Amino acid sequence: MGEGAGIGIGVGMGVDAGLLHDGGLAVDAAVIVSRGTGTDAVVSDEPVACATSSSTAEKLPLDLYVMMDSSSSMSDATAAGPTKWQAVQTAMTSFFDDPASAGIGVELQYFPQVEPKAADTCLKNADCGNFGPCDTLSVCAGPKASSGTVCKATSDCPAGQSCVLFGYCALLQNACVPAGGVCPLGDPCEPFPGNCRARDKCDVPTYATAAVPIATLPGAAPALAASLNAHKPDGLTPTGPALSGAIQAAQARTRANPGHKVAILLVTDGLPTECTPLDVPGIAALARTAATGTPAIPTFVIGVFGPDDAAMATTNLNLLAQGGGTGSAVVINTNQDVTQALQTALNQIRTMAVACEYKIPAATGTGIDFGKVNVQSTGANGAPTTIGKVANQAACDPTRGGWYYDIDPSTGGTPTSIIACDSTCQKLQGTITVRVDIVLGCQTITII
Repeated sequence: MGEGAGIGIGVGMGVDAGLLHDGGLAVDAAVIVSRGTGTDAVVSDEPVACATSSSTAEKLPLDLYVMMDSSSSMSDATAAGPTKWQAVQTAMTSFFDDPASAGIGVELQYFPQVEPKAADTCLKNADCGNFGPCDTLSVCAGPKASSGTVCKATSDCPAGQSCVLFGYCALLQNACVPAGGVCPLGDPCEPFPGNCRARDKCDVPTYATAAVPIATLPGAAPALAASLNAHKPDGLTPTGPALSGAIQAAQARTRANPGHKVAILLVTDGLPTECTPLDVPGIAALARTAATGTPAIPTFVIGVFGPDDAAMATTNLNLLAQGGGTGSAVVINTNQDVTQALQTALNQIRTMAVACEYKIPAATGTGIDFGKVNVQSTGANGAPTTIGKVANQAACDPTRGGWYYDIDPSTGGTPTSIIACDSTCQKLQGTITVRVDIVLGCQTITII
């Protein structure tokens, strides 16, 4: 059929569900293609034959900014015996040493970062100096018992109760109120130490500067392991500025290395307890802004929690992962083998982070015409299928899938990678023998 005669190809039009051809490219029948004038969108005005060059698609090299929770609760024991921190150390070191991790760039930072001159604990504001006030734990208590309600003043408490300082009995190793009283075994109810409010840093630039700068595995592994072994859990959980800093660092890395895929890995054992934003939806919004930016920076989330907190943690950390564009968080229960579960999660993330995101091959001559790029997949039967292009991630069809550029060339930017829509990615990953090729030279086949 001659040029301009008007060809329409689509599902439900009596077309066989096999492969169709346009300009030398095999086109999946699920992709609607039209040519010529009429009410349908025009997606190709190329002659039936066009010169092409093809190359096997290469996944982007991966860089990870690892933001590691090192708050004092990481010293809590797991059911297997080691502390959460020790289990995380072991799993992360194994991940760095794994031959399958070779080629990944890694930066490492911890939260909280602590002011070195601030007191470790406090009982009164004067103990904190310039890093106060002192935040002690007080609860509502009456003549006979405590309600367990945290308070700042008696006005926060139910009628008949007062806001009193929380304490502990050394001999029984349990809580008591009020601090200053006498425990059942006769020892004093010692005040439970508080924290100087400005001891943990809340400024974003602190967390945007890695404790271990970017380097590629396996060469980077010794420095990363040494840093983990030297670090000790301490402080509270300033998740907001920690994630903001990680995002800043990841964005800077992307600008410096546009041919790399940069992702954030947030490992935590607690919900935010200080600094702003303090609420989980606010922190999820930070992750969402990064994940939907240009280029996108996804955030993967791993949580390590005790059995009593795991359900609540899953709900909250899933909000962070969803905001970060990675679906669901991995929440590990401390009754599990934490080290093994964390290693499994890290291996999954290593695969997911660069799944279905490919380099744009170099072109000869005058460079790439981004309107003449196509993506083909070839399965075990050896027949290539062209995957249709969509405008952007939001235009991905949950059934037909497609692909899009990381940067839309119509905005004046220059794309650096090709990304398969989620449904297409799942199909590609579900076929062991599939090969993906990038074909240059023919008008881009577009899903309409």
